[in-house]
Amino acid sequence: METIADKVSQYGKSLITNFYILVKITKIYDSLNETILNVAKRLLNEIEILLSDTGEVTIKIIEGSFYIEGIRIKASVSDIESFISLAEELKKRSIGIFDFRAPLNAEDLINLAYAITGGAEASEIQSKLESSLTKGITIGGPVVLQKGEGVDLKDSQAIAKRAYLKAVASVKEMDDTIKAGRRLKLKKIKRALQLLVDCILTDEAYLIGFAMARNYENAYYCHPVNVSILSVALGKRIGFNRVQLRTLAIAAFFHDMGKVEIPLSILNKKTDFTPKEQELLKRHPVDGIKVLLKSLGLNETSILSMLVSFEHHMKLDFSGYPVTSDKRKPNIFSHMVSIADDYDSLISGWVYESKKLGMENALKLMSAGSGTLYDPLLMKAFTGIFT
Repeated sequence: METIADKVSQYGKSLITNFYILVKITKIYDSLNETILNVAKRLLNEIEILLSDTGEVTIKIIEGSFYIEGIRIKASVSDIESFISLAEELKKRSIGIFDFRAPLNAEDLINLAYAITGGAEASEIQSKLESSLTKGITIGGPVVLQKGEGVDLKDSQAIAKRAYLKAVASVKEMDDTIKAGRRLKLKKIKRALQLLVDCILTDEAYLIGFAMARNYENAYYCHPVNVSILSVALGKRIGFNRVQLRTLAIAAFFHDMGKVEIPLSILNKKTDFTPKEQELLKRHPVDGIKVLLKSLGLNETSILSMLVSFEHHMKLDFSGYPVTSDKRKPNIFSHMVSIADDYDSLISGWVYESKKLGMENALKLMSAGSGTLYDPLLMKAFTGIFT
């Protein structure tokens, strides 16, 4: 017999996603239509499955994470944007709890969605529900955890966000240090990247969600972090252990070190590069070796990072750059970083803002190069991150 925990595990993710969709489309349509009704019916069906046990279901939002009957609902990478957007929407209105009671109908859920989109805060939204005679739904303000309450926040959105911001801060500090001609503090960078690895091994969805935020204005600082996250997520898919993932994270983090020699005015251009600028950009894999050698010296970490810097734009069919006299096969880390690098550039607009793509189109374009530009097994594993 299915328990409530089994049902929450099976239907919780879809329930939150449909809740987000219903709120989103009621912002678009100011009156009831078939689209709204169909989404509301899907959401009602999922809630009723949970209501069948006790006649009452509680959803809490705690530090940006959703809990149904005390069970945390983990978003997949494809759902993460919906989860984050809904959590932010509810936070703006100081909503932390929903209580659904039987009997419930689709009209009740539609009234709730319109009340959320048209309300300023929880008390006002509750008043709107009561005025529309919606009796099966009660909302409350932000949830304050009591001492000893059994809610695990160790892998929450807040932890992932702190890990991401710490890594971005490391990029800024690294950039300043190199431009000042000083040696890098490798231990500090390693600690920041270890936190990223730990988050990916525990619950990767939120961290990948931050990497996919497409922040063009801060692309110079976010790109190394995004590539590191995506490379580690790929490494996890193909069975790398924690030590290998940490090494991969570092190599990916340093892959574009040669770009510190390029003026930001060129890197942040929103139009096509001139031939001279393209030539300068194509030098960064080699320049990266020089920067890493000067900043880190010779050690196991720096040697692998130099190799990845040199090879990450070499393609499987040798159509990339730099061009070498021998048809050398790039290291597997370089192949992985190449895939992560190209994907982040496509979705963030890091190359050209006007040409940035959505997730599906970027993966479709890159999959067309599987076997020619990219290792087919790695490309298949990378695509699996988002499904």
